[in-house]
Amino acid sequence: MSRNDVSGARRLLLCLTVFLVLVAGCGRVPSTSMPAATEPPPLSAGTPQGGGDIDGLIAQGQAAIEAGKLSEAEKAFRDAVNLDPGSAGAQLGLGNVYIRQGQLAAAETAYRAAVNGNPDMASAHLNLGVVYYQMEQLSKAEEEFSAVLRLAPNDAQALYLLAAVRIQGQQYADAEKLLNQAKLAQPDLAEVYYGLGALYKLQGKKAEAIAAFEKFLSLGTAQDPKAEDAARAELKSLKGD
Repeated sequence: MSRNDVSGARRLLLCLTVFLVLVAGCGRVPSTSMPAATEPPPLSAGTPQGGGDIDGLIAQGQAAIEAGKLSEAEKAFRDAVNLDPGSAGAQLGLGNVYIRQGQLAAAETAYRAAVNGNPDMASAHLNLGVVYYQMEQLSKAEEEFSAVLRLAPNDAQALYLLAAVRIQGQQYADAEKLLNQAKLAQPDLAEVYYGLGALYKLQGKKAEAIAAFEKFLSLGTAQDPKAEDAARAELKSLKGD
């Protein structure tokens, strides 16, 4: 299998990872391009402008993310962090803002703080793993996805994402096992079939790849419309249309 083929598979899977995971934090990620990263102001303890309680501020931030109001969301989560820098929920929300803004380094810092605040917060490990995957730090991504599976062995999202890491390492048998486990755990998770399609294509299993991509499209629940376009392009190529 050539390096270009593996790189192509990574591109196929990469467009799904952020969209797959962040719904666990604060709703669906808007399918827009990410702007260039900028350095956010440092986190510090203090009194938030306007006061408020942590749970209320976190709820505010989540609502703002769902409405696509990232500046408002960032302010709410920062106010929560100022009240309690160790709040895993506030740090998770802040990380979710940063990753939507393309600020991967800042998102990594926030998610790491969430994990430190609550080592049993699976969503923080999951999203931190996605950041590492985006940064191509696959060994660190694997550590975080594995941490999720220690907490929840049948978490379909973590199984899918760990399979994506295995595909990058050309560990195809292990990746297939993980994807099939994810399919059993959550049969309607469309992204699992996308992953199977990418894997089968790499293995030269044309019929299986076609069936997997068609299943992915038939579910109609993909979180990123661009992934549906990519699946249709893969089908066209596989079928020789």
